[in-house]
Parts: sequence; structure tokens; C-alpha cells
Amino acid sequence: INAEYMGLQCDGVSRACLVILNGFVVGENESGYVPFEIDITDFARPGEDNVLVVRCDVSLGEAWSYEGAGLYRHVRLVKTAPVHVRQWGATVRSTVSSAGAQVSIATEITNHGPAQTVRLRSTVIGPERQVLARLTSDSQALPAWSGTTVSQQALLPQPALWSLETPHLHRLVSEILIEDAVVDRDETRFGIRTIRFDPDRGFFLNDRPVKIKGTCNHQDHAGVGFAVPGSLHVWRLEQLQAMGANAYRSTHHAPAPAILDACDRMGILVMNELRQMSSDAEGLSQLDRVVRQGRNHPCVFIWNIGNEEIHRGPMY
Repeated sequence: INAEYMGLQCDGVSRACLVILNGFVVGENESGYVPFEIDITDFARPGEDNVLVVRCDVSLGEAWSYEGAGLYRHVRLVKTAPVHVRQWGATVRSTVSSAGAQVSIATEITNHGPAQTVRLRSTVIGPERQVLARLTSDSQALPAWSGTTVSQQALLPQPALWSLETPHLHRLVSEILIEDAVVDRDETRFGIRTIRFDPDRGFFLNDRPVKIKGTCNHQDHAGVGFAVPGSLHVWRLEQLQAMGANAYRSTHHAPAPAILDACDRMGILVMNELRQMSSDAEGLSQLDRVVRQGRNHPCVFIWNIGNEEIHRGPMY
């Protein structure tokens, strides 16, 4: 291992986990459903054996249903240059008009090292793998151990819209350059579409009325329990779509990334739901991470913090 920033990215650990690397406590996470990242740069031993322990405490559950225990979603070791695009750091928003799609890009750059001067090159790639736009920012001065957000815009004439029938997907490739050398590269999938709710006529996708026909789905699946493989998530979505469903509610929990990716590809709407409903620091941290993870997915058309709970607090 040879990198100047190293992190562990966990998509889901059930639950209340303590992460210990080489005998040092490097982080912890409460929710079994919400993804998290831990900086392990100071504790990793490149070129040597490393011992990673993840202790999970499921004495208290998050729900009344079966929730399993342990590492049940993917874990990734990430190594980057000190200057890099933070996890879920690129955001793409679009406004569609007769002139085309005005794409607004905001990219969060983090510097985990000495001061640097960098530029950001953003490339928008269409569904047919064609380059639709290439934008290069002015030089950005990053003080040591700091961060910045770079904003860019591009007009895409005649965009291929994401819809239930034609779920066209675009890619944003973000590259950080130091003296013309690429030191970090990040890819973000997104879709171009418009959504709105009308109090009298219902939900509209790309200015066309859509009747939402969804189902409620827990994390677990018959036969395998809580640790559901990505291929089984896709199989279940295929069965739901075949019976006429066009929407998926991740009931009582933040969905696995495999579900969001599959719904993007298959043209299925998603109600993205949060397990925690508190406004304390932990609750807001979970909300921040879930929204960051899902905000570029065109399938996500609504967010839910209601969650059917008896402990939802006063109703205003």
C-alpha cells in the first residue's frame, strides 16, 4: 500500500460498530443502514500485515424486525492523493428547457496535506459514451488541510432524458490536476429529468403524468436473511417490475447502493427513507450521509423521514 490518504468506506455494518486498526480505535458508527467513511491514514502500516477488527453490538436494535449483525454490505479500502474529491463530493443538477439542459456541477475538493494549487477538469459523458462537455476551472489555491467547492455549468442541447421507459444515464468524470498532472479521478452517474407534484393532478416526470405503483421492501430477503447480494436485489426488482410496479420504497432504512444503481438502470422510482428521525448530531449526520449518497441518482424522487414510528415526536 502506497498512498497519502487512506480510508475505509463501509456501505452498512449492523450495528453500533467500533473499528479498531492495529490496536487503535479509529472510528465508530451507530446505524446499521447508513454508510460511513473512516480515515485510517495515521494508523495503517504500508507493506506490513495490518489487523482490522470491527466490533458490532446489536444489544439494541434499530427496528422491530430482524436486522442481522455484522458486515453485511460492501467494505472498500480507498487510497488517494492528499488532494481528492471527497466521497459523494460531486453533485449534478439540471434545469430542462426548450434550449436544452442547463447542467450545474458542484464538486467538493478536500486537501489532506500541504498547501496546493489545483484545477478541476469535469467531463460530461452521454448515454452513448459521447463527450457532451468538458470544463476546466481556474486555479484553486488550497491551504493545508482545507477544502473548497468548485462550481461549473454547461448547456447540453437535446439531452437524453431519464424516464421509466428510457432510463438514460450520463457520467461525470472529475479530475484534479496539479501542474497538468491528474492526481485524482472520480466518476459520478446521473440522469437528466424533471419532477414535480401537482396538488390536483399528481406526480409528473418530464412533464408527463405518472401513476406511482410502488411496494414496501425491507432490507432482508427470504432464504438469505439480512446480507442480500447485489444480484438478488436486482432479481427482486425484476420481479416487482414484471408484476407492474414502477416504484420502490426502501422501508425503514437507507437502501443498499446496489438498489439505487439498479433502479437507475431499470427505470424504477425510489422513495429513499431514513431510519433515524432525531434532530440531534447523530441524526443529522445520518441524514447528511444518506442524502449525499442518493442525491445524484435520478431514480430518487422523494425522501422520507416519517417512517411510521410511534416515537416520531409531536406532530405540528
